[in-house]
Amino acid sequence: MPNLFDHLDELIKSDIHPTEREEEIWARYGKRVAVMVIDSSGFSRVTEQHGILHFLCQLMIMRRLIRDVCQSHHSQDFRFEADNVYATFAHPDEAIKAALIIHEEVERKRLMLTPAEPFRVCIGIGYGDLLHSETLEGYFGTEMNLASKLGEDTARSGETLITEAVFQHADPGLLTAFTGHRLKTAGIEATYHRHLFKP
Repeated sequence: MPNLFDHLDELIKSDIHPTEREEEIWARYGKRVAVMVIDSSGFSRVTEQHGILHFLCQLMIMRRLIRDVCQSHHSQDFRFEADNVYATFAHPDEAIKAALIIHEEVERKRLMLTPAEPFRVCIGIGYGDLLHSETLEGYFGTEMNLASKLGEDTARSGETLITEAVFQHADPGLLTAFTGHRLKTAGIEATYHRHLFKP
């Protein structure tokens, strides 16, 4: 079976607009997953002050740590892109558990951005039906967009932010320390829930 983008390209070349085959496309390429987007904190600032190699060394340690945690929580897909990490899980519970442990492990490893500033990550998690391309492009859909917005643009150092869909489907026992907030940015309005890791 061709990947999503190859299939869309074939339809367009045949003068068939993909929206005319939307149900078929979702049946072939749709997956319900929890998607986690992880961003590192202080990338630009630290590379300016201490050089790119210093940051990359810390980043490689962080990547190995995050990969091990995600795999131990049964991540389905996993990829790195610069200082970002993308992982998917079958259920929000596994994504939340992995996120909280990632913060703990980053702290336990005592990774340092600078001699005085510890390495930290920011995490966003979404859950829902997404279109999956078995290429580097990954996943597409509303919850992917929200997870990226939360993890890359909204979350601060040490925070895990989850969408309302994640909150509604997760085990309530995992959510006791999350607090509700509203996101209003770039035409997006949504409820999200915040957890701050406290060393």
